[in-house]
Amino acid sequence: MRPSLHVLALAACAMALAACGGDDPAPIEPPQPEDPAQSSDPCAPNGHVHREPTGDWCHCNKGYRATAEGLACETDPGYVPSEGFSFGDNGEHACWHVTNGPFVTVTASTSRLPRVDDFHTYYTVKLRQEGGQYVGTFSYKAFATGNFVIYLGTPDVPVTLVETAVQTTLTPAGTRATDNHCDGLKHMVGYELTDRVQYTLTLGPTPLPELGMVIEHLP
Repeated sequence: MRPSLHVLALAACAMALAACGGDDPAPIEPPQPEDPAQSSDPCAPNGHVHREPTGDWCHCNKGYRATAEGLACETDPGYVPSEGFSFGDNGEHACWHVTNGPFVTVTASTSRLPRVDDFHTYYTVKLRQEGGQYVGTFSYKAFATGNFVIYLGTPDVPVTLVETAVQTTLTPAGTRATDNHCDGLKHMVGYELTDRVQYTLTLGPTPLPELGMVIEHLP
């Protein structure tokens, strides 16, 4: 007697399972959650991390300091809130450099960010034309923590300073005219900057194609 089609079908299924070992397919592993230590900022909420080839470090907010070990920001017990931004001698020393130098000329470019962070230097800044006005973006790295002043030859130039790593625009701590120490510098914009931090400085737009500038850290 010939086996029925139903019996043949069952036999074929049995042979297929035997050939494959009869095991169920391996379960699919669910994706593992990202390590919170790698995905979040270890210096938050009172600062942010800087990841650099020489090592990671915490840029802590005002009133906080980096912990001695690990990456974190803690309350700075020695912090004393300032009563206001001081412009020091109101441009007297900066004006000395207008006459005595050293002198450096930098030209704005779209392909690179020229540096303007030499100490005690009078910069002639050549801006690039854009939309009928002139503008320039430059690189500035602070080599100290404290009050810094950007001295400019004219009061009518917009100044924007951004912390490069986190793209945060800094609010000026103060702005005012210089005392009449020289004709070359007429306006001051003050900022509180942090040692080792890289900033991006943008000047303009302005109708002026060229500016005189000094940037100083005040003691």
